[in-house]
Parts: sequence; structure tokens; C-alpha cells
Amino acid sequence: MPEEKVTNTTPQNSDILFPYSNIRDGQKEFLDDVYKSVNEGKILLAHAPTGIGKTAAALGGMLDYALKNNKTIFFLTPKHTQHEIVIETLKKIKEKYNINFTAVDIIGKQWMCLYPDIDDISSSEFNEFCKAKKEHEECPFYKNAHPKKNEELIADRIKNEVKNFIMHSEEVREMCSRHDVCPYEITIECAKDANIIICDYFHIFSKSVRDTFLTRIEKELSDSIIIIDESHNLPERIRTLLSHSISEFSIERAGKEAENVGKIYLHDAVLNLKKILTEFGKELNNNNEIFIEKSQFVAAVEKGISKIEGPANWKYDDFVNDVDYTGAEILKTPNRYRSYLNTIGKFLGSWNRDEKGFVRILKKEMRKDATGRYRGYFSLYYNCLDPSVSTSEIFNTCHSAVLMSGTLIPLEMYKDILGIADKMAMLKEYKSPFPKKNKLVIIVEGLTTKYEMRSEEMFKTYAAKIYEILKCVDDNVAIFFPSYKILDKISSFIRELLNNENFTKPLLVEQQDMTKEDRMELYKKLVKFKNSGGAVLCAVLAGSLSEGIDYANNLLSAVIVVGLPLNFPDLETKALINYYDEKFKAGWKYGYIYPAMNKVVQAAGRGIRSEKDRGVIVLLDERYKWQNFSKCLPKDFAQIVTEKPEIYIKRFFEKISQS
Repeated sequence: MPEEKVTNTTPQNSDILFPYSNIRDGQKEFLDDVYKSVNEGKILLAHAPTGIGKTAAALGGMLDYALKNNKTIFFLTPKHTQHEIVIETLKKIKEKYNINFTAVDIIGKQWMCLYPDIDDISSSEFNEFCKAKKEHEECPFYKNAHPKKNEELIADRIKNEVKNFIMHSEEVREMCSRHDVCPYEITIECAKDANIIICDYFHIFSKSVRDTFLTRIEKELSDSIIIIDESHNLPERIRTLLSHSISEFSIERAGKEAENVGKIYLHDAVLNLKKILTEFGKELNNNNEIFIEKSQFVAAVEKGISKIEGPANWKYDDFVNDVDYTGAEILKTPNRYRSYLNTIGKFLGSWNRDEKGFVRILKKEMRKDATGRYRGYFSLYYNCLDPSVSTSEIFNTCHSAVLMSGTLIPLEMYKDILGIADKMAMLKEYKSPFPKKNKLVIIVEGLTTKYEMRSEEMFKTYAAKIYEILKCVDDNVAIFFPSYKILDKISSFIRELLNNENFTKPLLVEQQDMTKEDRMELYKKLVKFKNSGGAVLCAVLAGSLSEGIDYANNLLSAVIVVGLPLNFPDLETKALINYYDEKFKAGWKYGYIYPAMNKVVQAAGRGIRSEKDRGVIVLLDERYKWQNFSKCLPKDFAQIVTEKPEIYIKRFFEKISQS
């Protein structure tokens, strides 16, 4: 039985709309804090472990307030698959309390579009394509979503159904496809009357998207209540949204586009960018990277275009405008979904901004060429270091917000780097609702992946220790490594040991060039081998197998984390450390240690997904006992430090079998 107490009735507060008859104490505490935060206009940052019931508590604690005070709830998730639980929870609330509200599920326009063959183009390219189709009145789906007067109002009938029934975006898309009506336009129209809108991070946190989105659905950010699920992902997602890059590859293709439309001077000017990158590349350091100043690149571009026979008095901004315009024109071509000129234009425009919290770096990277061989390509990056350049405005403007995740620690760091004011913040770490006796956490001494300690001998020692652990576990085990290089080294030694001992567990190894489908095949094999001896999965930390998959039904009996996934101290990492040192006096923590530990906690949590799950977490690096790292582990990680984890693992599973 769970150690967490369970209350058998729903909360007595009539302002709380909890969908279930039973509520755990930990869940009740979270629900009460949500209620408090929305009533006081605060930002709640909640480290709420798996199983606490975050979705039901967040919606139940704020929905009544939102309905009574004409506020709109935006429930943001990083993945489309996470929308389903929100929809099911809202259906239960509606049914239990017999209240009327409208909820609309919106995913990216590109993923709702009914045009074929658009999945593999970038979002910016799709947006230009969509814009061109609408401007030239060439999109039948858009026309059907906005019929003229006196026409058959199929669109209105669909909108009424979407408003009256809480529907998943896939259901809406399917219904619209039967009538050739744009699903995105339908959901946008319905969102005008919606009390709850389920959408992606970028709908609110990408400024260009947000401004258009809120205008179209006639909502104000100041009247919004924002729930951010899996919010540990938010800083990195914002950095990615605000970052841009170009490479020799994209430059070459952009030049070809300019040539194809007859703009030879633009072709020459674009290809000159490749010469600039090559010239800068002569100064690369031993790690094949170098900082580039904004003015340095702009001056090189203007010097290059001054030698090209083009428009008179051509300057940097004129060049950017010409690239942008030509890229947009190319995307207006029928069935043309991609423009490399469009990509180059977005980069050039971003580069010339005066913004703090960004870094400019030239890198030489190994990529496959057309023949399949690896060769070095130059790439130029304009990368965001500080997500608060986007998020602080949102958290200062919205009515209130709830940021929730099972790995939102340290809470203070997330508050700081997202730009949430101290007076607005509520920081809470909740206890796990799962029985402590069902989980064993071990830190193993005598091993480390510290760079100066790496050697063939150390990797063999790791393999031997892992092999001893595998012999103690009768079912599936996942081993997560800090890099593919270390994974390849240690897994090869593990394979040798398994073969020599005629060990029956198959070894499933993630490869760097695997597709999403390949990785799902590894997951399916784990499911297949469960309860029949099990298998051993070897994968990298911070990948889809360590964070993106829910290993439900106790699919993993043990999780082993090899080493610490500390970022290689490249120029961007150093810039991030320096930036946060200057801003918070916490550069090493915020830019180096805490991001690594977040990856570890994410991977470690793959094994225990419900109160019935039982498993072992083994942290194979003695640095985990150091205070800098141990304080980043959740409070319910009551870890044992030992050189002989197998003794404790055998004892743990013996107790499990006897219970």
C-alpha cells in the first residue's frame, strides 16, 4: 500500500473542481497551492514528482476562478501526445460538475494542414508557404473555412461541434478533412469563445507567433492563466526558438535558388557568405570554433557585396531585404514548400540585432556530403543564452501561471533564468506519492567518467560493475550514458562479458544515426522481453529513450546512469557560464552543473512510473555523493553510497519477492 495518505472525498471548497472521488495528500497540497496562486495572481513553480496527478490538480484548482473572472487558461505542453490527458481530465470535470465551458485543442498549423508532403520542411518555411497560398487565394481549405454569405455553412456546423464537445486536434482534423475545411482555421475561430486552450509552448513563448495568435483569437495576455507542463524543458525550448544558424550547405542551396530566378548578383552575394565563413575559419582554435563579433561579420558582408555588380549603394540591410523578398517570392511558387534564401534571410536579420544574452560562434563540423562521406563544413551560429529575454515579459504580464514538472529542481534556478520576479514566485517541492520501500537508490564509489580519469581500464571496470548488477536483476534494465562515445566503449566490453558467460539478456544499443522509428523498435523489444528474462537497453542521456518515452507498467526493473553528462566546455558552454556568473553569481551551477543533473534525474525517473512499480536506480559515479551534485537529487532519493551495489540490489529484490 502507498505510504501517502489518501482522502476518500473530493475537496470541500466549492471553488475547486477536482474530477476524481479520491485525492492523495500530496495532490491536495498541490491543488491548494494552485488555488492560492491563481487567486493571488502568483507564479507557482512546482517540483511535483510522477504520480502526484499534476494535470487534475492544476485544472481543478484554477478552472472555477477562470470561469468566474473571465480569464483564459492556456495549458502548454512540449508534445502533442500530452494533450490527451488534459482533454480527458476536462471531460471528467465537465461531466462531474455539469458545468458548461469550451476547451479547444490547438497544435501547430503545419501539423493540422491538409496539404500533403509538408512534414519535412521547417516551421518558418511552412509559414511562408501558407501565407502565400492564402494571399493568392489558392488554398481551398482556407476558403472553405471562411465561406461567403449564402453558401452552405458546413464550417459553422463543424465549429458548433468543436465548441460543444471537447475534442482532440486529431479528431478535429479528421472531421475537417471529410469536408476539405482547414482544421487550424476552425480551431482558431472556436478559440475566440474558449475558456481553456491546449497548445504548444511556441504559441505563447515565440513573440512573433504569440502576437498573431492572441490577436486572432481575441485574447489578452493580461487575462491569461498559463499552465506549463514538463516545464523543465522550457528554458532550452526558448533558447532553440530564439537561435538561428547558417552553414555552407544552406548557403550553397540559397545561391542556387537565386541563380534559378535570374538574380545573378544575389547569387554572387549569397555565395560570398561561404567565402567569409572560410576566411574566418582560418582562425579556428583546437576545438574548431571561434567567437565572431557582430560588426566583424557585417563589415565582411558589406565589403564582399561592394565588389559585386548589384544595386547602387548596397548595404547590409539592403542585402537582407533582397534575400528575404526573393525567398518569400520563391515560396509563392505552386507546390514549393522550402526556400534556403528564406533561412539565410532570417539568420542575417537576427544577426544584426543589439540584444544581450546571445552568443555568436563559428564552428567547423563533420557532416556527410552527397557521396555519404564525412567532411568538414563551416556553420555560423547566433544562439540564445538567456530564455528570460522572452519569458520575463510573459510572466510579468499574465494574471498567474503554474510551472510544473517532476524534475523542476533546483526551483530557484528556474525562477532566476526564466526572469520571474521574487515577489511573484511561489516555490514548492512536493513529496513523491509512491512508497519509499519500492525504490532503491545507490551511488557507487570507485568509478568516474571524469575526463582525466577516462581510460580503457576504467571503461572495463565500468563494464565489470554493470555486469555484476545485471546478474542481480531478472528483468529489463536501462543503462544511460553521457555520450555516444562512452556508450560505444563500455557497451562493447559489456557485450564481451555477456558472451563469455553465456548471459541470456540481449543487448539493445542505441546508435547515433538512428531514426525515431529505430528507437521505437528498441522500446518495443523491451516490451517483448518483459517477463521473459528481460533485455538490456544502452542509450544516451538527454535523448528520446531517456526522456521522451514513458516506461509504463514497470517495464524497467533497474536504471543505471553511467557518469555525469556535463557539457563539453565548448565556447557556448563557457559563454553561458560567464553570462550567468555576471547576472546571478551562479555561472557554474546554472550553466554547467544543474543542467547536467536535470538530465540524470529525468533518466533515473524512467523506472518508477506508478505506485505499483518497484525498481533500482544506480548512479555509477562517485561524484554524485559530492554536495554540488547530491543536493540536486530529489528529496525522496534516500541514496546508499557503496562500492558493492550488488549486495543491496539482491537484498532489495529478495524483499520484493517475499512481499
